[in-house]
Amino acid sequence: MESREIFTSRSGGKSGAPYGSRNLALHVGDDPELVRQNREDLARELSIAPERLFFMEQSHGVEFEIVDEESDYREIRSCDAMITSTPESALAVLVADCAPLLIRGERSSAAVHVGWRGLFGGIVEKVLERFAGERFSASIGATICGECYRIGEDLLSQAEKRGFVTGAQTLDIPRSILKILHDHSGTRVIDAQWNGICTFESSEHFSYRREGITGRQAGVVIHGS
Repeated sequence: MESREIFTSRSGGKSGAPYGSRNLALHVGDDPELVRQNREDLARELSIAPERLFFMEQSHGVEFEIVDEESDYREIRSCDAMITSTPESALAVLVADCAPLLIRGERSSAAVHVGWRGLFGGIVEKVLERFAGERFSASIGATICGECYRIGEDLLSQAEKRGFVTGAQTLDIPRSILKILHDHSGTRVIDAQWNGICTFESSEHFSYRREGITGRQAGVVIHGS
């Protein structure tokens, strides 16, 4: 069975305003019971057991954790990436402007949270080290685009020095990720795409920059056999 992936939107859940309606995050002030119901519904949609759906408590850093057959889905994982080689394990990354990066390799799968801190810290490169010698496909879900993500002069200067994709006062995180994937992995990249949806512009997605208090959608990769 091949690995699968899904990117959720804000629609189709049970949460009320301002988290309406498919908020999957427990840390934003939403009713925890409604969030748990949204997560259980997602597990059913993916045809996996709820205890095989793993979430992170993202810290905007560069740490990752390994998920295996002994991992407990109730454990709080303070990290910004999860990697697994255990079949039917689903790894979820929560976002509301940052980039949800999903990697499906020949032997492993990963879910990665990439904001500007993670991008500058090298979270993408760090995860790619775990895929050395492994061909893979990568997908980026809805995230703030390179035209909407305005940054200050100091950060822009650093981004340009690092070779990231920039514009006039803007940082393009999704296209910077794609550049890193190709620069560091070459022909091992089977396919790498961003779906082109900007969270700041899309009313179907949560956006922290647009709304402040809001929910989180997810990118989920389900590792195959």
